[in-house]
Amino acid sequence: MATPKSISRSDGAYETPLFRSAGDCALIVEFGDALDPVINNAAIAFNARLRDAAIEHVSETAATNRSVLINYDPLELSPADLRKRLEDLLGEQDWLAAPPPPGRRRWRLPVIYGGEYGPDLAGIADAAGCGEQEIIAGHGATDQRVFMVGFAPGHLYTGLLPDMFALPRLQEIKPSVPPGSVSVAIRQSVVCSTTIPTGWRTIGRTPFRTFDLKRDPAFLIEAGDELRFEPVDEVAYRKFDEVVAEGGLPFEPEVMS
Repeated sequence: MATPKSISRSDGAYETPLFRSAGDCALIVEFGDALDPVINNAAIAFNARLRDAAIEHVSETAATNRSVLINYDPLELSPADLRKRLEDLLGEQDWLAAPPPPGRRRWRLPVIYGGEYGPDLAGIADAAGCGEQEIIAGHGATDQRVFMVGFAPGHLYTGLLPDMFALPRLQEIKPSVPPGSVSVAIRQSVVCSTTIPTGWRTIGRTPFRTFDLKRDPAFLIEAGDELRFEPVDEVAYRKFDEVVAEGGLPFEPEVMS
């Protein structure tokens, strides 16, 4: 196995990778304990390697912000044998220095900000001590990496945003936000494809749907892809919404090297 790498944290050195059990049919390989692009890339790159390895009796893998979950059949593959296979793959390279996996895509998402579509935009601007247009410009200023997909089907966690978005989540949970809602907190964005409850601060809405059972494939965006949020007015939003309703995309994605 590769020599563990030390990542600084508040209570000392953190040795990675770290194995954790997740019940009786899953293991977690953890690359760090912080929301960090390097740690996240390690998880995404290792998850891609796991998929290529196609370990027998492993049913599913999923990359998260800082780890990879591996589901397996313990009646066919013992935890010790699975760990040995994982250690062999981990020893192939320094995953904290691994390049991003090929085939990632860059997506452009039109977003209508504020008003009924983004009821928390004004509050965020007040907290940041700036105008709403500065918040909108800051949100779309750079490409955001999809750190993970989870919580609900097609639910994206992206980042990292500028410091003006270093806000906590709301103290109370909203009972629901509509599909396409774009919300922010802790220097991240979340984009939902279904109606869900949330404690995040909603600043806008996109007609884009990352998950649709009527579509093949049902899921469009994966961890490691990048998003660019583009402000649009209500006329353009309605137009893009019609395109999506007919099974189309607002913009075709760009394949990244």
